[in-house]
Formats: sequence, structure tokens, C-alpha cells
Amino acid sequence: MGTKDTLSKWLRASTLGLARRLTLVLSALIIVFVAVVIAINMQTQRVLLAERMAYSADHLIALAQEVSMPHLLENNPAGLEVFFEQVGNQFDVEVIYLVSPRRWYLAGGGDIEANFLSYIADPLIERAFATGHRQQVFESEVLSIAAPLTVGGTVLGILRLDYNQKRLVDKMNAVLVNNLLAGFAFLLVGLLFSRWLASRLSSPLIQLTQAARSAADGNLDTEIAIKSKDEFAQLGAAFNAMMQNLKTSMYEIHRVAYEDKVTGAPNRSWLNNQLEHLTLHHAHSETSFAVMFLDLDNFKAINDTHGHHVGDLLLRSFSRRLARCMREKGLILLDVASDERHLADFDKNEAVLARLGGDEFTLIVPSKKADALATHIVSEMARSFKVDGCHITNTTSIGIALFPAHATSREHLLKCADVAMYQAKRGGRNTHRYYDHNTHTQMKERSALERDLEQAVEQDNFQMYLQPQFEVQTGKLDGAEALIRWEHPTKGPVEPNVFLPVAASIGLLPKIGQLMLAKAIEAAATINRRRDEPLIIAVNVSIEELNDDGFADMVKHWLDLHDAHPRTLEIEITENTAMEESAVVEHQVAQLRAIGVRFAIDDFGMGYSNLGRLKALAFETLKIDRSLVTGIGEDPASESLLYTILDMAKAIGADVVAEGIETAEQLLFLRNAGCGHYQGYFGGRPVPADTFARWVLSQGDGPASAPGMRSAS
Repeated sequence: MGTKDTLSKWLRASTLGLARRLTLVLSALIIVFVAVVIAINMQTQRVLLAERMAYSADHLIALAQEVSMPHLLENNPAGLEVFFEQVGNQFDVEVIYLVSPRRWYLAGGGDIEANFLSYIADPLIERAFATGHRQQVFESEVLSIAAPLTVGGTVLGILRLDYNQKRLVDKMNAVLVNNLLAGFAFLLVGLLFSRWLASRLSSPLIQLTQAARSAADGNLDTEIAIKSKDEFAQLGAAFNAMMQNLKTSMYEIHRVAYEDKVTGAPNRSWLNNQLEHLTLHHAHSETSFAVMFLDLDNFKAINDTHGHHVGDLLLRSFSRRLARCMREKGLILLDVASDERHLADFDKNEAVLARLGGDEFTLIVPSKKADALATHIVSEMARSFKVDGCHITNTTSIGIALFPAHATSREHLLKCADVAMYQAKRGGRNTHRYYDHNTHTQMKERSALERDLEQAVEQDNFQMYLQPQFEVQTGKLDGAEALIRWEHPTKGPVEPNVFLPVAASIGLLPKIGQLMLAKAIEAAATINRRRDEPLIIAVNVSIEELNDDGFADMVKHWLDLHDAHPRTLEIEITENTAMEESAVVEHQVAQLRAIGVRFAIDDFGMGYSNLGRLKALAFETLKIDRSLVTGIGEDPASESLLYTILDMAKAIGADVVAEGIETAEQLLFLRNAGCGHYQGYFGGRPVPADTFARWVLSQGDGPASAPGMRSAS
């Protein structure tokens, strides 16, 4: 009880008199105020540090993935060594490396000791392989990431990164130390002059208390205006200086977190905040605004040709020109200096410009301005940029989504604008498109078809059908044309004229052609082993296949593998392909003709033939397109044209196959005209290769007719 009594007496003595009470109150307020401000600052720094960390790491991962993917696809990991060494030398990067699906070390940089193709055991990598998704762990200021590099669902490798945030943490700590020093100075000044100021604290104390509470609530614009020239004025000035320093520090942290370091425009995080607030704020209003998604056309080619340094300079110039276009249309741009609670006021023509990353930019503008602005931007961006001494022309494609007509949420608006941008690219680039749901549905269906085609090629899910060819005069079976068929697992049969153009657009046509060519050679070998007279199997080959230097060697390999005679194979190319003067194509044709492979011009009459080139190429067969025989018996001009083609073929020593023969009248005309061969439903429909083989081997070498069809003779 004695100790408690002593403490109680001391407290009563120290609080006697207003000055002492005010001194204690002032001291307590100052301590609380400094603690609150520092706590707010520390919490804000912690949040911004986490956001900055994620953004920096994501940017580095995205850059590494973009650089690594072409080397992995070309099986050239050695080319990545310089890049990874440069990245590994960055202060924030402790270690970065790339491993193959077998956990073999391919390339890396930073603090890692591993040899090429050495085995890497890492739990984070194992989880990334197991899930197929990015994995990350944050411990002791180090963000560890394992990101799969995938193409078509196949993991080509894992990118492993240890990202040390020490530099950012040191910067944040320096800001904190400055605030602590300012707070300490403020506290010291307050304590030294508290007694002298006690008698005058009634009014200034209330003012200071209110200011402290306002600052604790997050209002960093709080200032103390004291008209006197005594120590209270100094205290007010110290408080205002501390708030100004804190505000400056907070702005710098805010700028680092929300400003794109390449262009100086707001980044994705700031845009997401702004768009999230806009959609919520206008959820129940009649306000309409547009989200415009811009992408530089062929930007990758600029980086590949001139380097990433020039690419960054181009992005900076593009951003500046974009901002100028917006101002020329009367728009006022918000930037990261604006408080995040300050939403774009579309009635005042305020707008947002932000860079999402890469070569993608996003604008938020009043709907009424969108169309004219997009047209103006497309026109202005078509003018060349002068970058690092180079004149670069780089157009832009723009997609536009409207709130609330197309979407009402941030994610959906950005998605719709992104889809509209791809619609603009498919429409020829250098233009703008509004989001269209029907077109989006078609794009999704096409994307699904592309994925299904890739899987079909990988698993060889295509079937080969054979349609018989006959001699016109005797009705004798003398060949067949290989035709591709695809049975989709859920949609059923898909017509070749539907999936082949899609396959060509995504570069799958050569692979499909190789599958069909191998099947045709195997079928020719199987059928002709049990026939006295050889049956010729014709198969279509694209210009992409013929332009491959290894095409002829591949055909020879398959012929040898199946023990097929080269004379039983006929390669069909289109008339337009035949007219291309390509040294590679001519070399491939010459190699195969030398061993006996036959060549035919398919769809003759649909292109633009040079008779001199036809004679020089000396193809064995001309296949007349079915569109030219439909007029037989009805159109004298069509019949006259057929006579001309037959005379020309005779002059250059080529056989003629008429396609699409469906009536006896057409066949009779071909007989009278002296045509050698025909193909069509009148003789036989296409059937699966194994069905065709059984039917052929059941016939003799004389006249034949396909099952269920009329006689060809």
C-alpha cells in the first residue's frame, strides 16, 4: 500500500494547476499523434510495398516468359544464357533460372550454382509442375516464384525466380526514419515549450487536437493556421512541415506503386481501382462511358528488329501521342497525382489513360467521345514515329466496350474491350470496332475449333477417304484421290472446307498434309501388292509443304518404309501453286520426278495459268475443276472451253482427269471429246481407305463400279 500511496501523491502533485495539466495533456496528445501518424504511414507503406512487389515480380516474370518462349519452342535454351545473366545481375534478383519438364537446368543467372542439364530439386518447382499453375512463397523479404511456360496446355519449362525486396524495403525504411525524426523533433519542441505555452493553450490546443484527429483519420492535407508569433506558431509550422513531408513521402510511394515506369502513364493497378470505383459509383445512374482497349499492331516485330530499347521508346512516344489526341478532342486526363477517390467526371470531359502492360493501353472516356476519338487516334498513329534515329510506322487496333450497354463490371468491361480489339485486328488492323456479342461467339467457336484441331493433329484423329478414278473410254479403275475427313468428338463430321482454312491460318496445314501423305503412300503400297496393274493414289500437297527443303526426302523415306513404288504416287498441287516460281518448290518437284513420282495440277481452270510455265513444268496430269463440267449439255461456251483445255493438254502431253462427273450425259461428252479419265459420284463416292482397299482387291483389272453406284462404263 505504501508504493501505491506514493505514486498517487506524485500524480496529484504533478497535475496541480492548469499549466501542469495542460502540459501533461499536450505531451500525451503529441505522443499519441506521432504514434498514430507513424502507424498510418507504416501500414500504408506495408500495403504499397506488397503491391509494388507483386507488380515488379509479375513484370519480371512476364518479360522472362516472353524472352524464353521462342527459345524453348526452337529448342535453343543456350540462347537464353546472356538474358538470364543480365537479369540475375539486377540488385533485386537473387536467383533466376529455367528448368525443363525433366527438371534439368537450362539457363540462369544470379546466385545459383548449376551446370547445364544438371538436375534441380525444388519443392516450388514440383508444385508448379503438379498443378500447371504459378506457385509463389514470400519469406524474409524474398518472393519465390515458380511459373510454368506452357503452349497449348503443354508445359515447356518452369521459370524459377527469387525476388528480393530489400531495396524497396530500405527505401520505405528511410521514409519511416525521416518521419520518426520529424516526429521526435515535433515531440521535443512540444515538451520544451509546453509549460510556457500552457497559459495560452486553451484555443491553440483545441486547434492542434482537431488537426491531430484529422491526420489520424487519414487527411494528410490538414494544416494549423496560428496567427500569433510565439512558440505555438513554431509548433504549428513544425506540424505543417511534418505533414508536408509525410504527404510528399506518401505521394512518392503512391507514384512508384501506380505509375508505369516506361511511359509515365498510370499502370494497371491504378486503372483497376479507378474502373472499380466508376462501375460501383454509376451502377444505378444513367451515366454511360466507354472503355477503349488499344494494342500496337505488329509490336513484336519492332522489338525483334530494333531491340527492346527502341520498343520502350516507341511505347513512350505512342503514349505521348495518345495523350495529345485525347486533349485535342477536349478531354482532361487524370493521373496518379489525383486522389484515388477522385473519379472521372464525364460531364466535365475528364478521362483516363493507362498502360496495362506490354503494348496494351486502356482509355476510359465519355461514350459520346469514343467514336470520334478512336477515328482520330487511328489516323494519327498511322503517321510514322521518329525513335532513336529510326522512322517507324506502327498502327493501332482499338476495341470499345460501353458501360452499361455491354458490361457493368470492371472485369467484364475490360474483357469485352479486349475482344473488340481482336475483332478490329481480324478486320484488317489499323481500325476500331465496338464489342459485338455475335462476333465474340464466333471467335470463341473458332478458338475452340483451333484447340480441337491442334489436339486432332497431335493424336492423328483424321481419316483418309479414297474416291476412285476411271478411264473414260473403258470404265476401267485406274486410280483414286485421297480426301481428308475429320470426325469431331462432339460435333460429328466437320467439312474439309470448314476446318482446313482454320488449320492453314494457325500453321497446321503442313502437319495435316504430312499425315495424309503418309496414309496415301501406305494405302498405295497395300493395294498394289496384290494387283497386276498399279493403281495410282493421288494426294493434295500445299505450297507450305513444298517450300520445306526436306519434303522430297520425307516422301522418299515413306516410300521406302512401305515399299511403295514411286509411280503409284501422284502429288496434286493447285494451279496457283504451280504458277509460283519458287526455286525450292522446283527443286522438290525435280527430285521426286527423278524417282518416278507423278505430279498433277488440281482445280485447273480456277486460277491464272501461264501456258509457257505449264509446258516447262511438264506435269503428267491436269485435273479439270468440277465447276467447268457442270455446263455440259446446257452451256455451249463451257463445252467449247473444255475442248480447248483438252487440246492444250494434248499439246503438252498431259493426261486429263475431269472432276465432278455426276451424269451419263457428262460422261458421254467426255468420251466424244477424247478426255482420258474422270472422277465423280457417277463413278464412285469417297469411302474410307480400308473399305476402298477391300473393294479394289475384290475386283479384277477390268471395268469396275463402286459399291452402290451405277456402272462407270
